[in-house]
Amino acid sequence: MFIKKNRSKQALESRASFLKKLGLAFGSGLGLVAFGGPIARRTRAEGISDLCLPSRARSVIFLNMAGGMSHVDSLDPKPGNGPFGRVRSSINGVELSDRLPQTARELRRINIVRSLYSRQGDHSRASHLIHTGHDMMGGFRDQPCFGAVIAAAKHDPAQPFFPDHITLGGRGGMIGRGGFLGTRFDSFHVGNPDRPLQNLTPPGRPNEASYYRRSRMVELLDQNFAARVQSPQTRVWQEMHTAALDFMNSDRLAVFEIERESEALRRRFGNTATGKSLLLAKRLAEARVPFIEVTVGGWDTHNNNRNKLTELFGQLDAPFAALLGELGSSGLLDETLVVFNSEFGRTPRISSNGDGRDHHPRAWSALIGGGGLPAGAVIGQTDEHANEPRGEGVHAKDFVATIYRAAGLDPTGSLYNSQGRPMQLVPDARPIPEFSAG
Repeated sequence: MFIKKNRSKQALESRASFLKKLGLAFGSGLGLVAFGGPIARRTRAEGISDLCLPSRARSVIFLNMAGGMSHVDSLDPKPGNGPFGRVRSSINGVELSDRLPQTARELRRINIVRSLYSRQGDHSRASHLIHTGHDMMGGFRDQPCFGAVIAAAKHDPAQPFFPDHITLGGRGGMIGRGGFLGTRFDSFHVGNPDRPLQNLTPPGRPNEASYYRRSRMVELLDQNFAARVQSPQTRVWQEMHTAALDFMNSDRLAVFEIERESEALRRRFGNTATGKSLLLAKRLAEARVPFIEVTVGGWDTHNNNRNKLTELFGQLDAPFAALLGELGSSGLLDETLVVFNSEFGRTPRISSNGDGRDHHPRAWSALIGGGGLPAGAVIGQTDEHANEPRGEGVHAKDFVATIYRAAGLDPTGSLYNSQGRPMQLVPDARPIPEFSAG
């Protein structure tokens, strides 16, 4: 074969192939990082099957309200404590902000937790906590988020590559991070739901025969290169190249095409980035993608609180209600865990600027349901001002432990981190008792 005729040419071709492979993998959005980083490590997810417990949840949809959503203006309104009114929900005795009327009608399908708290009032540290169940540690920077852990637990290695962990909307910090589990469980990120798949079409748009010849040539060059340059990096790059090709050729790519939904359903979710992202999340759950995170930002309302929240709720209420309604009416909610959370709440007292609320980790609210959990429960309550929980609250770590347990993982179990040390999924925490049976 021509590969053996000229070793100098062979080396150049092999190097070109290797670089082309990097471009393909990067362009496909598979979350690769540079040599010397996590890409050089093999996955440390092998022991995760030991942590698996029975669960009906095949998928998890995590809605992350980034910035710290005001609980007193949304899920835990109090009389006279804000600019908005209140509306009855479909859970007996529970009222929500009158800016969430459609969500209020669908609330009976899930549960509301009104007694969350932590000590983390910094955005980065609080977001790290709600995504991992761990406080941020300066000396250990490759911890996985819970999305990666759940994706690894539900991964089927016998199937061709398709992302098990998909993030939509904003991204940063711990969002989408595979950490020591390996880049295989970094998230596939969709920044724009109108263009969810970019750079997957081969240059020049070759026909099938030409595409096959190119792929075969790349494969032969890579095999020769790997035989001469034996290292963990080349093996991992080969695996990621194979994954990229599997993804490009997958018959499941149509799941990203929200335009396949009826016009009526698309109108119901709305013509906004949030609405389209939640519609795509529904389709991904239908395709049994293990973990889907949708981040909606803008909730850091230190000023102009009323106007900002009016706009945000206007973009969130209808599509979130549509998501719950569609999952519930189709029966898919029984096998899809839906979680709605923020890194902390906002101060019940309006700040000194006259129209804002500041960070408030002492109390906030979240929603959780589906995936075989009971529905219609109210967990905890706050005092008359929504300043702090009454009685025993639910620490942010306990809530992460609840998510793990509902998704089918033992939160007390451990994985070995990149330093070879056992890392408990959620230390010093226990799932909410009402949701941890079995």
